[in-house]
Amino acid sequence: MMKSLILAALTLPLAGAAIAQTTDISGYADVDDLDVIGADGERIGEVETMLVDDAGMPAALVVEVDDGFLDLGDSDVVMTMDALTWDNGRYTTTMTTDEVEGLPVWAD
Repeated sequence: MMKSLILAALTLPLAGAAIAQTTDISGYADVDDLDVIGADGERIGEVETMLVDDAGMPAALVVEVDDGFLDLGDSDVVMTMDALTWDNGRYTTTMTTDEVEGLPVWAD
């Protein structure tokens, strides 16, 4: 009986590893450097990083706003996920330029 319990305890982690390896990741996308498009259809900037909440769930994106010359002086702002929509491999928002300028700045 004891041998059976030990064998079961040793093989249980292997079953979890097998399940994890069969996960279909074909629909996943890397959001780093993806375009963010504003309400006017123009590019606002690009995704720099994703921020997660205490539970590890995506909560916001840090967006590098195209407001400098040749990417010099561009600012990074925090956009919450509820302000963004995933659309054909990029993020869009209904925020205006003035609203984007009023977002919290992310200093990394």
